[in-house]
Amino acid sequence: MFLLSCEEGTVVAIRSSSRPASSSGLADNTVGFFQVFSQGLVANGPLASTTVAMTAAASYALGALPLAYLIGIVVVVLWVNTPFQFSQRLASASGVSYFVSKGAGALWGYLAGLSYVVYYIALIPANAIFFGILVSSLLPVLGVAHPATWLWVPLSVLLIVPSTILTYLGIKTSLNYAIFVALVEILLLIVISLVIIFSPGTHNTWAVYNPHLAAGGLGGFAIGLLVAAFGMSGSTATVYLGRESRAPHQTIRKALIWSTVLVVALFVLVSYAFTVGWGYRRMGSFASASIPGLTVVQHYLGQVPELILALFVINSLVGVNMAASIVVSRLLMTMGQARLLPRALGKTHPTYLTPYVSVVWIGVVAAILGLIAAIIWGPSTGYIVLILLATMGEFLGHILGNIALPIYAWRKNIVRWAVHVLLPILSLATIVLGIFYTFFPVSFPFIYPALFSLLVLVVAAAQFLFTTRSKSHLDVVEDAFSRLGLEES
Repeated sequence: MFLLSCEEGTVVAIRSSSRPASSSGLADNTVGFFQVFSQGLVANGPLASTTVAMTAAASYALGALPLAYLIGIVVVVLWVNTPFQFSQRLASASGVSYFVSKGAGALWGYLAGLSYVVYYIALIPANAIFFGILVSSLLPVLGVAHPATWLWVPLSVLLIVPSTILTYLGIKTSLNYAIFVALVEILLLIVISLVIIFSPGTHNTWAVYNPHLAAGGLGGFAIGLLVAAFGMSGSTATVYLGRESRAPHQTIRKALIWSTVLVVALFVLVSYAFTVGWGYRRMGSFASASIPGLTVVQHYLGQVPELILALFVINSLVGVNMAASIVVSRLLMTMGQARLLPRALGKTHPTYLTPYVSVVWIGVVAAILGLIAAIIWGPSTGYIVLILLATMGEFLGHILGNIALPIYAWRKNIVRWAVHVLLPILSLATIVLGIFYTFFPVSFPFIYPALFSLLVLVVAAAQFLFTTRSKSHLDVVEDAFSRLGLEES
């Protein structure tokens, strides 16, 4: 046993291992605030999301899209509160999985971890499929009149390669690249938004802050608000750097807050610019456009800037996939070392100090999953199915986190009713509404992701109970979670 000191307290009872420099096998105490901050920012993919995925919120909010993002900040605060509260005392390579295990037990921690594995392992191929669709749609602009219909296949696989390599080569390599991606995205979004807003042809108006502009009035606006909020809540990806961060309890909390603040500020700014740039009374066509952000840029800045922006959108997709790969590889490493999944997944590279087997596994599985979805349902529908699968995984992970937080606070006798009880309950309410409006009324194949996610958790729960039926194996599981986690007294 050994103790680690930090500025706000003492880390208790961390088991040592055969590695003298690191009990985790990772590059412990390696990355600082800006690197962790960049993980939270690129995990949201603000450039790719605002250019492409803003259509989901716009389909409900229509001309009130800027108001949906503005009020959506309240929902984001509810979602971010849970990992923020946990991070005051806990830090781990398995993030929310570790948090939940400390509150509700190892079984629920395992299920929370798998929920986030489903989330991110579906997001990676979804981005890859979109990359194929994006390039195919841009080729006619470059003079290729009829690109091959199968072109999305090699393109979707190709996008997964750089994020896999970056994650494999070490956390500093990955996050230094993330800093570059983050800076580029911030600058581009601010410049583009200001150009649109201050263009002589733009009609700036307060009318976009009227919720009655939404499809279906206030009801449609409420759904648009939820969709907007869910798109701004990816900064939770910072909490999976608990072993590799310097002064993790302080660093992760600051990075989580500041990356969230910057993300919501960018979305609020861009949503206003795109709405007035497109025309707030014509946002129905914005919602149905395939890549409306590029269309707006082409209108205001021309074709060359549009193509340049498209290249940076691709760069943004690589950044999102890299952040996702970092999260999933740490989760799989923990589960491999706990012998809940194949032990090979728990191996770390002797030089790069990354869970390299898990990283390669993620790349291969993501490529296969994307191809299967696109072949069965076609690229466009397959993309939506994968996005819904990622959404359901995120919902389930957040549900378990919100349930575990008040239990953990009660066990530690640190309950503060507002942040440990009330906000998690309100967060749960938004998630229940999100699930309802995402999957009901039932339609096929779009209900399959919800059913598959629930099936994964049921099977995983049975597997956990069977695997840990002996106390010795349960001790191995708990030891793996403890060895990869830090808890302040």
